[in-house]
Amino acid sequence: MSSTKKLTLALQILGIGVNSVAWRLPGSPAERLYDLDLFTEVAERAEAAKIHTLFLSDGLTTSAHKPSGHFEPITFLTALGARTRHIGLVPTVSTTYTEPFNLARQLASVDHLTRGRAGWNIVTSAWGEENFGLPPLAHTDRYRRAHEFVQAAIALWESWEADARVFDRESGVSVRHGAVRQTDFVSEHFRIKGPLNIDRAPQGRPFLFQAGSSADGLRLGAAYADAIFAAHPDERDGVEFYQTFKGHVSNAGRDPDSVKVMPGLYAIIGESSQHAREIAQQLAELAGTADFASQRRNFERAGFGETDLSDLDPDRPIPVDRLPDPKTVQGRRSRYEIYRKYVLEGSRTLREMVLEFNASGSGHWAPVGSAEEIADQIESRFASGSADGFVLSPQHFQGYRLLTDRLVPELQRRGLFQTAYTGRTFRENVFGPAT
Repeated sequence: MSSTKKLTLALQILGIGVNSVAWRLPGSPAERLYDLDLFTEVAERAEAAKIHTLFLSDGLTTSAHKPSGHFEPITFLTALGARTRHIGLVPTVSTTYTEPFNLARQLASVDHLTRGRAGWNIVTSAWGEENFGLPPLAHTDRYRRAHEFVQAAIALWESWEADARVFDRESGVSVRHGAVRQTDFVSEHFRIKGPLNIDRAPQGRPFLFQAGSSADGLRLGAAYADAIFAAHPDERDGVEFYQTFKGHVSNAGRDPDSVKVMPGLYAIIGESSQHAREIAQQLAELAGTADFASQRRNFERAGFGETDLSDLDPDRPIPVDRLPDPKTVQGRRSRYEIYRKYVLEGSRTLREMVLEFNASGSGHWAPVGSAEEIADQIESRFASGSADGFVLSPQHFQGYRLLTDRLVPELQRRGLFQTAYTGRTFRENVFGPAT
């Protein structure tokens, strides 16, 4: 397939692999979980493949019973930014438990330090309030705060004009008079004086992702995002979502082509089809040895609207009458909708959904195969109009190399993906130079 339209690709770095048991595979570098050199190699391979950006999801929940471990996203990606030259850097930062001034200053700093490569994956947080000593927010309230947060951050980024800094030694003027504006942003949740205490960044504002596809999430993404990260395992559902979301963008007064739709692709990729199936089998066997009750509770909380399913037979489908009303779900509403569909179809048992949620895609598209087989499926979804690109995330550590060194070159060979960075900044590499 050859076309002037090319895929936009992000590589998501999630530790040893997105699959929660991948660290147990023979040869996994689990002991190097906090080794910057290990992930620098991943980043350098991604840049050599001309992938548009690195992408880092994040969560704010923690547990002494089952502690997780991962870098703070801005710190981690700033470190990788010092070891790369072209690839974008997209940390996930919640609008629920931080403040616009801090976030705007941090990302403007990253954009300066990396010469225009900063992004931001905008999320709201369904959990984690205990870590900040705050009450939980309802779904609608989280998104109302998020709209105000993004508006405030944009106002701060725009408080400096691009040519404000002059450094006129003779006159003693370092900032042009009137080129920095006081930002008086007042809303329900914020009172911000401003201006930002750092010059306008190379991109003006970072490249904005938005994660989530609930009705509230769609409105947020349509209003502000450059790209939306969503979970759509089914291609037909992806086509419907794509059309619906682009309609939201148009209704928001924006050009639908100005926002990329980028579903997650959480691959089990192998050197061959047989190798991929063997890895999938290994992961399934390891997942099957984990504590099912603990996995079920995680699924109930994070994937199924905090519904107690402990009395059900795990090897039978969930009864339809156990489905909560989506409007009552205050957590990850869009993720619940995926599993709600499975229940209505009667296509999966409780055990299958629990294991899938905990160990693999968490509702994302999770193909298994060789680079060529996965490229076939990507080409199909791109041609059908279900995506403008994908957020690639391997389920096992070896998958990072196979994605960058095998899958992406195959997409380039087919004319589906760029073979060079063409812009000066992250945004220019995705959308082309500003006109």
